[in-house]
Amino acid sequence: MNNYTNPLILIKEEYLEATTFSEKSLVVLFAAWFAVLFLLFAFGLIAVLSHIIMNPEAVSNATWGIFDTLGN
Repeated sequence: MNNYTNPLILIKEEYLEATTFSEKSLVVLFAAWFAVLFLLFAFGLIAVLSHIIMNPEAVSNATWGIFDTLGN
């Protein structure tokens, strides 16, 4: 049994169920917003991972905010 739902199928179903132009426009807007956020996440993750792989000495002394000051 698959408990996971494909978000692309949900967007397609919402678009097909929409009857007016404004409803269809709203579904397209949300789909575009989701796509942009996902692309930002993917490119950011790729950039961080590639920087760690290509330049490991740059992250050897990385600070992570408040967690660095808890032990001092």
